[in-house]
This record gives sequence, C-alpha cells and structure tokens, in this order.
Amino acid sequence: MAAWRTILVTKPCRLSVKNLQFVYEPHNEESIKVPLEDITVIVLESNQATITTALLSQIAEKNIALFTCDGYHMPNGCFTPFHQHSRLSQIAHIQRDIKLPLKKQLWQKIITQKITNQSKLLNYFEIDNIQLELLKDKVKSGDGQNLEALAARKYWQKLFKDFLRDQKALDPRNIALNYGYAILRGAVARSLVSYGLLPTFGVFHNSELNAYNLADDMLEPLRPMTDMIVKKLELEDELDVHLGISVKSALINVLNMQMKLDGENVTLLHTCDVMAHSFVKSLKLNDANYLKLPTLS
Repeated sequence: MAAWRTILVTKPCRLSVKNLQFVYEPHNEESIKVPLEDITVIVLESNQATITTALLSQIAEKNIALFTCDGYHMPNGCFTPFHQHSRLSQIAHIQRDIKLPLKKQLWQKIITQKITNQSKLLNYFEIDNIQLELLKDKVKSGDGQNLEALAARKYWQKLFKDFLRDQKALDPRNIALNYGYAILRGAVARSLVSYGLLPTFGVFHNSELNAYNLADDMLEPLRPMTDMIVKKLELEDELDVHLGISVKSALINVLNMQMKLDGENVTLLHTCDVMAHSFVKSLKLNDANYLKLPTLS
C-alpha cells in the first residue's frame, strides 16, 4: 500500500515541479523533493509561498487536493480541476433539474448515515449511544422533523464535556473542528467537480451565497471522522486556541484515514470519489438507493 503524504507548507518558500517531483524550496534552507504520485493533500498556510503554473497543472492532472489558508491560518479555499469529466454539461443539467422527492430521499439517506456514524463514534469512545441509535431509524424523507438537529444536541453533550458547538467560539475544540471540517469540505468539493457535478446546487443546503451547497450536503456523514481526531487530541491534552503543527497535521491526515464502504476499508479521500460517482448514478436513475455512503470502520 502506498504511503500517501500530506504536505503542510508553513514557511516562506518556492514550490515547483521537476521530473514529476514536488520541489519545496524554503528560503535559506535545503530543498526537499517528493514524488507527486505519493501526495494526496497540500495545504498552503504561509502567505509567502510562491507556486509555479507548471506545478498547478500537475496538481490538477494528479487530482491532488490543494488548500489555501486565510490570515488566521484556517483553510479558506480548495483548487478544483474542472476538465476531468467528459460529460460535465450533461451531468450539470441533470443536477439542475433534480426533482424534490429525490432530493428529500437523498437527504434522508445522508442524515440517517450521519447519525449512524455519530452513534458509532460515541460507541468507539465507550460513551452511551442508545439515544442516537433510536433516532437513526426514525429519519423520514426530507427529515421534516429535523432529527439531525436533535441528534446533534445529544451527540455534542455526550462527546465533549461543557461544550457548545459554535463556529465562532474560541473553544479550542471548536477551532480544531472548524479546521478539520474545512479540509473535508474541500476534499468533497474536489471529488464532486471531478465527476462533473456543480458544488453550488445542493439537495438540502441551498444558500445563494454558498458556492459549496452540495459539498456541505455530502460532508455530513464524514464529519464524525474529524470529531474523532479532535476528541483524541483533547484526551491527549494537545489542544489550545493556537493550533500547533502537529494538531493541524493530524486534522489534515483525516483524508488518509479509513472508512468502511461496500464492505471494504478505504481512505476518506477515495470515499469522497465513490460518494460523488454514486451521487451521479442516483441522479441519472432517479433513485436515492444508488448513493453510497461510508460507515466508521
């Protein structure tokens, strides 16, 4: 099995490609070369990193997930190749015309799997999960009862002590969750685009100000993987409001962790591809049952 690598760029540097090798040249330090085929994720945290167009082209060809970060070092963008699917226009039209009943059925399946994975994560940490187990089989088409929100309240109360899930809170657990979710969101968007889908058009999320509505839909069953990492980091007393390199590396590495899909353990990055491909099949056949969603291993 290949030893996939994630690259976190934190120093001023020049990034280029030579002989299909990623070349990292930090200022006043020795350069480092890594085969492009070994890389799955690159995160550009430094705002003083320059990158050549030749490397960007190869990143697109190799379907490597490339993230940029804002002034607070939080992921704020993901480079997504747009030319990889030969029938992009056809799929985009099918996606645009998706009917409401199918949307509701897809959302039911997504939320059921999200609650299932939340329940499995509680069980992993030997935390009582009976309430979520009861909820996961009660989700109806469209989740009109909003069991997702009810499950979330119970889930966060049990997973973390004295915790409120608030994206703007300065709780280090929230900061770490935001970082990890941003990585997942970009990876999902990257896979959607590579299969000819437009991340803007979601099945549940539909904000006109959000370019990643569909990515936010498909992200839901994957969130517990980041939650697992943050919980482990908390137990190891590794968290503070200033996320260290080791914490960020652990959160980025979520894409190389494994989930169970079709009875096999596959990386989360590959899982994103399978989800996107199966979503296209669901749209073409007008059947939510073709959507494949992962389970915590």
